[in-house]
Amino acid sequence: MSDDAPKRKRDLPRAERIALARARREAEKTRLFVTCAPGLEPWLVEEIRELALGAPVQAVGGVELEGDRTTLYRANLELGLALQVRLRVGRLHAAHFTELVRRTAELPWERWLRVGERVRFRASAQRSRLIHTKAIEERVAEGIAKRLGGEVVRASGDEEVVMVHARLERDEATLSIDTSGAPLHRRGWRLASGKAPLREDLAHALLRISGWNRTSPLVDPMAGAGTIAIEAAALARGLAPGRLRSFAFEAMPTHDAELWQRVKDEAAARSLGEAPPILARDRDEGAVAAARDNAARAGVAIEHAAAAISEPWPEPFLSSRGALVTNPPWGHRVSAGKNLLPLYQRLATVIDALPPAWNVGLVAVDPELVRRANLAVRSVVLTDAGGAKVRLHVRDDDELV
Repeated sequence: MSDDAPKRKRDLPRAERIALARARREAEKTRLFVTCAPGLEPWLVEEIRELALGAPVQAVGGVELEGDRTTLYRANLELGLALQVRLRVGRLHAAHFTELVRRTAELPWERWLRVGERVRFRASAQRSRLIHTKAIEERVAEGIAKRLGGEVVRASGDEEVVMVHARLERDEATLSIDTSGAPLHRRGWRLASGKAPLREDLAHALLRISGWNRTSPLVDPMAGAGTIAIEAAALARGLAPGRLRSFAFEAMPTHDAELWQRVKDEAAARSLGEAPPILARDRDEGAVAAARDNAARAGVAIEHAAAAISEPWPEPFLSSRGALVTNPPWGHRVSAGKNLLPLYQRLATVIDALPPAWNVGLVAVDPELVRRANLAVRSVVLTDAGGAKVRLHVRDDDELV
């Protein structure tokens, strides 16, 4: 070997090796935007910190996060409040279509895409000179093709492919790749559904907001398909919310399957063997059967029973500390036109009888119904559930933790 041949990395001085490693980590850094339901941004920040995923920055509609490929994988797998993890490829100014193509081509798309990749595009534009979304999508695709040195295939229909988002506001474009695929609230275990199930991310949020300590008993007296109870069992055991599903990043040509397997194994190793007693009850036998099936698919142990809200609880749930977390009917869809006041009044009686140390989490849509029923709860978060504005409540005298 000649004297001027490049040195092997291990032959370099320690300071140079450290500098090279730091440069490599900097080159691999990725900016993410983790979306969530409106109003849940502060709680998502807290969850990211709890999981030691980095230094989150709260924004409207989600949280900005910087990390590497491991951060991206863990965010999809482990965040219970997230709806989508978008990889920020870059920001650019684009007042003309030629400028949009040129600047799109300057971004490092080769880190995530390959020539011939099937890609779906979605654009939005506000207060920008470029407002035709289909034309924006076409120019972004053109810019990516220039960067990669070959065409990407514009996919259509419902096929599972990589999604590229282009968001323009005041002529500033943010280009991102959706790494999640199906929304993250779809955990993969809910095949049986009740009449009006609560979305999994909102159930997760309600449990956190309620102040439940994850070690004491929990009761859902109107459990439906068991979403709250299943999320509670998984949260108490530290089970990764996305453990049973797949993600869009797994289909990317640059996907690191070995790293992904290591991330999943490490998450599984952090989980606990058992959850505290959790009771899911509903007066509808069909809902109870659905809840049992869902819990079995989720791999969690829950006590199920068909019972009215006012029926006494069994012994394990008569403790001095615990949580009642539930999602009563809202007066929409299946309960439309029904007088829900008697039901809410019975729920108020149950809550009033709880020991002082019990936490309460409650979803409600109608503040007037909550007031008329004399429910001893207060609204903490206003959010969106399938187009309906819902409020997450806690017990009036709760201290949030």
